[in-house]
Amino acid sequence: MRNKRLLAIVAVVFLVPAGLGWSHKPIVVNGGPTTSRTAYLIADPSVSQVAYHECTPLQPELWFTFYLEANATLYLQTGVARIDRYASVRPAMALLGPGLPAVEVPFTLPAGYGGIVFTTEGITPEEFHEEFTGTDSWLFPAQEPMVREAGRYYLAGYIPGGREGKFWMAIGKKEAFGFKDIVTLPKVLFEVRSFHETGPFGGLLFWAMALVAVFAAGLLCSAFFVASRVYKKVKAGRDHAEYSPY
Repeated sequence: MRNKRLLAIVAVVFLVPAGLGWSHKPIVVNGGPTTSRTAYLIADPSVSQVAYHECTPLQPELWFTFYLEANATLYLQTGVARIDRYASVRPAMALLGPGLPAVEVPFTLPAGYGGIVFTTEGITPEEFHEEFTGTDSWLFPAQEPMVREAGRYYLAGYIPGGREGKFWMAIGKKEAFGFKDIVTLPKVLFEVRSFHETGPFGGLLFWAMALVAVFAAGLLCSAFFVASRVYKKVKAGRDHAEYSPY
């Protein structure tokens, strides 16, 4: 029990700061095709969250949906996985909702909705290294639109022209990680690094998890050593009692 508590403390000391340092809470990593009907629900669009998407003819868009109050301001950003064959990829984001102007997009809009398209065409992106996952992206400027009407909104990410590529789409600025997010870090880290087509080893999160694993192995070895000594003492005592002339 004492060892379990110690391991939990070590995990918190190393993994929680590393997880909190990762600015975006992951929504999904390459989760497949989405539409306005199957959009990922964003319960709180002010919380910093990100989804990673590989754009193909079978899954051309990435959709979020969320509720906004009147005069709310969003924080939106997109980037491309820094992989040579995607150097010229320029994703777009379409904010769709009530009261927005008519807009032309390569997919069907929800009935009665207008939109605003944020393109990255002609923009030279910033090279960005995400130190917690150890991955690299081409980062485009953030957008902060304000909406006038309250209601259900959608955010659709896509690559104009039907091109293929890997991009991510982020929403919100407020950092808010929960226990579930910390527990799923190993799985998410592996998926994010695979998405960026880099090896499984790297980034501050990986090394934090490696330290926890090494410490856990040390505790296991110590517990085994103590248990074996106790067993030997008990066995020696029983043998002595069995062979005692008295």
